[in-house]
Amino acid sequence: RHFWGWLNAVFNKVDYERIQAVGPDRAASEWLLRCGALVRYQGHQKWQQDYNGLPTGPLGKYKIEAIHATDSCIMYRGFDYLDGLEHVTEIKLQKCIYIQDQCLQRLSETKNLQKSLLQLWIISCGNVTDKGIIALHKLTNLEYLYLSDLPGIREKETTIRILQQALPNLELELDLE
Repeated sequence: RHFWGWLNAVFNKVDYERIQAVGPDRAASEWLLRCGALVRYQGHQKWQQDYNGLPTGPLGKYKIEAIHATDSCIMYRGFDYLDGLEHVTEIKLQKCIYIQDQCLQRLSETKNLQKSLLQLWIISCGNVTDKGIIALHKLTNLEYLYLSDLPGIREKETTIRILQQALPNLELELDLE
C-alpha cells in the first residue's frame, strides 16, 4: 500500500515546464488520464480515457469542459494543473480516496473554476468532511451540487444551511445518511 501511495504522489507531481510547453488543458489532460480520470473537451461528446490517444493539434485547440474522476488517484498536490483551465463546467469526484477537505478548498479557490464550474458531484469520497463541503461556497456560479455517501459529514443540516445561504441559486441534491 505504501508503494502505491508513493506512485500516486509521483503521478500527481506538477510539471510547470510542461504546462508552459503544451498549455494548461493538455497538461491537465495528461495529469488526469495518468491518474485514471476521464476528460471531455468542448464541442466533443466522447470521453477521453486513453492517455496514448490524447488528441493532437495546435496549442489550445482542445479545451477541457468536463472531468470525471471515478476511482482515480488525483490528489491535492496535482491541483495546480486546474489553475489554467477556463472552460470546465462539470466535475465528478467519485470514490477518490485521496480527495479530502483541502482539495475541495483548493477547488473553490481556483479563480477560473469560480467563473466556469456549474455542476459538481462528490460521491463516496470518505475523507471529505463538513469543512470541505462548506469550503465550496466560493464557487459562486455553481448551479448544481450532488453529495452522496460521505460518512465524514457529521453536521449535515448546519453544513447545508451555510452552503445555501452562501449560494442561494444552488440546486442541492443529497443522498446522505
